[in-house]
Amino acid sequence: MRRVITSGLALLVIYCASSTVNSVTVPLQYKTMATPAEFPSAQSCASVSRVDVTDKRTTQTLGVRYPQEHKSMTADVMSSGDVAAWLRSGVEAALKQGGVAMKSGGPVLHVSLDNIKTDESVYRRATYGARVNVTTELVSSSGRSCWHDSVEGFSENYGYAGSAENYQETLNHALDRAMIRMLGSGEFKRAVCDCG
Repeated sequence: MRRVITSGLALLVIYCASSTVNSVTVPLQYKTMATPAEFPSAQSCASVSRVDVTDKRTTQTLGVRYPQEHKSMTADVMSSGDVAAWLRSGVEAALKQGGVAMKSGGPVLHVSLDNIKTDESVYRRATYGARVNVTTELVSSSGRSCWHDSVEGFSENYGYAGSAENYQETLNHALDRAMIRMLGSGEFKRAVCDCG
């Protein structure tokens, strides 16, 4: 009888643990996740004088997490730290990977973070998804807009539930993919050379 009760309690604990999740806060810290070969190469004439970033989001909420079996029981995922600094680090790393030089006389690259959305489905481990939307614009030294576009990056990951590291990897990879789309645009490649 004791074994039956113990087994029943263990199953109850496992069920309860997988039927609820708590809110988590993720410190955003940038590290390149895409491989160097994924970043399109710019022409040797490509340069920007600086990168200006803006976080246009109205909330620090990144998304939600929920038990796989109870998707309506969500908990918030929040960000901490300087989100604009995270964005700047990712953009500057992508420009470097793509061979876009930082030098005076080039256009200013304006990047605004429009949206971040994460999704974590928890079972024994967790499946992560992240989507990053940014608006980018090249502006000449005289203030003329030479090019603008909105780009999106998406990434998925798998690992321990509620892991800040897994969130960081997923978000960083999504940002990398948004920047890869920007660098791969033919219009961007022309403008980053011609917009003085």
